[in-house]
Amino acid sequence: MRRFLIAALVVAAGCSSPPTKEEKDRAAVDAPSSGVSEAPDFTFLDRYSGQVVTLTGTFESDHAIHGIIVLKSGLRVTIPHFDLFARGDDWLKYVGHRCSATGVLHTWTKDLPAYHGATLQITDFSGSTRE
Repeated sequence: MRRFLIAALVVAAGCSSPPTKEEKDRAAVDAPSSGVSEAPDFTFLDRYSGQVVTLTGTFESDHAIHGIIVLKSGLRVTIPHFDLFARGDDWLKYVGHRCSATGVLHTWTKDLPAYHGATLQITDFSGSTRE
């Protein structure tokens, strides 16, 4: 009886298919913002400096080179050289839409006059072209 139960559980577990990349991307973008994405100011963001975080907000572009995530509070976090990260993708289609980006958050930059405020050293991106 025990073997039958174990076999039934193994078969049931094997029947479910893992979510597709599109389903994962949609879930990440549609998920409600929480934690660091709800930051009201840069002082709050500073708590997460040097940590891997996921930011959810509206995607913007800076000269079609750098990405920018605009958080709910209006804070802007720059993703330097997003064009290199998203090479081969028509990533400008995400501009103006909700997105989610994961990476190491840096809140203090030195000798980088083009970057004002926080930057994200990106490792993963999920964008949506839906309104």
